Amino acid sequence: MSFVVSSFGVALQPPVKEKRDDNFPARVPYVFPEPGTDPIADAIRARRANGTLLALDGALLNAPLVASTWNDLFGVIRRNTTIPGTMRELIILRIAALNEASYEWLQHEPVGRSEGLTTKQLRAIRLTPPLKESTEVTSTLGSSLAAMMAFTDWSTKTAKVPDRVFANLQKFLNNQQLVEATATVGGYNFVSRFLLALDVDGKNNVPVPIPN
Repeated sequence: MSFVVSSFGVALQPPVKEKRDDNFPARVPYVFPEPGTDPIADAIRARRANGTLLALDGALLNAPLVASTWNDLFGVIRRNTTIPGTMRELIILRIAALNEASYEWLQHEPVGRSEGLTTKQLRAIRLTPPLKESTEVTSTLGSSLAAMMAFTDWSTKTAKVPDRVFANLQKFLNNQQLVEATATVGGYNFVSRFLLALDVDGKNNVPVPIPN
């Protein structure tokens, strides 16, 4: 470990970046270029909290052009859409629950809370059976989030979204937002399938947490 010497001659440990993953092995090796040595890795760092590459990034960087395009796409989905943050995170967390993608859930539960999802809502997202629509779910989530969860369920589980489910969501979103929401659902199903196929961070046998 390297040390920094202060003006008082005392050796100080360098600041430790926040730990984001367990860094357990995946089915492919992780590629973590040193900062300043790889423009694609540096572009990903710029989008990450504390400039820390995740295990997901390390897996992606085995294929640099895929990693670069992925970063551009999800940079838009995460930071440059007009759907509410609660709705975006509901989509991501619901997909994680439906696909049993623990890594995806673990990364996004704190984000969902920071966007305003309550523990009661997170439990509904995690525990409601697929394709189940009920007054209880609507009461817990609110009408717009319940409509988004139904849309996410149908798109994830069957690919085809019934007209009535789409029409219900259409009450709350304009055309731009409908496209953004659909891209978010498709994108994060892509994420969960990538995570599960490569067992990123060794999470395939870890149950999706139940919020409390």
